[in-house]
Amino acid sequence: MACWKARRMIPVSSILSTTNRNTTVTEVQSDAPEIEGVIKYHLDYRPAPASPLVGFADLNAWRSLLWRLGLIGQDPARYGGLGYGNVSVRSSPGYFGITGTQTGHLPHLTAQHYVQVLRAEPDENYLQAEGPIAPSSEALTHAAVYAASSRVDCVVHVHSPEIWQRVGALALPCVPAHIAYGTPAMAEQVGALVRRQPDQGVIAMLGHEDGLISYGATPEQACWLLVRALAESYAKERP
Repeated sequence: MACWKARRMIPVSSILSTTNRNTTVTEVQSDAPEIEGVIKYHLDYRPAPASPLVGFADLNAWRSLLWRLGLIGQDPARYGGLGYGNVSVRSSPGYFGITGTQTGHLPHLTAQHYVQVLRAEPDENYLQAEGPIAPSSEALTHAAVYAASSRVDCVVHVHSPEIWQRVGALALPCVPAHIAYGTPAMAEQVGALVRRQPDQGVIAMLGHEDGLISYGATPEQACWLLVRALAESYAKERP
């Protein structure tokens, strides 16, 4: 199998245009400035047909609702104009399905927009995946949540300035601002917070502008936590 390697960080949109049916992305890393939508972990990716996901229709329906609320999407004025937000569901012990790179702009996804994560080693900054599309840049953080709690079967990552700017008023647990997204340090911090609250929760990523992680036993539970947090953030706005 051919092997494509890049020693600098590459926007996910570049990976999408570079990978093909005979290509494996094995390493993407750099000291480049913080950019949204960049894979920072070592990725061993094999293109493959889409695999069925348990509860796919439910997950996709809730993901579409988050898109309508602007929690997932794409905005030319934010994050360098790249897409943001991703969802995942545990498919079996040690495995999970997650939305692919740069799918945030799409209002509705199909199975072709999801990829299976087969192995994740946050401490080694390594992730193995296969499917029709490369995995999200936040896949390592999703893996840390699943590893931290067997009660969690759905993880959601969104961006919401309304919630993020009111984390204090909403009493949300936070990852410190010096921890960058998509790194082993972020995965470690998120995992530690999940272990303190293993059933469900919303975590703010202060080092990732407007970034939030939500998790729960089902897509409904994980996504509803975000909808409720958004409503509460509006309620706390000054008249």
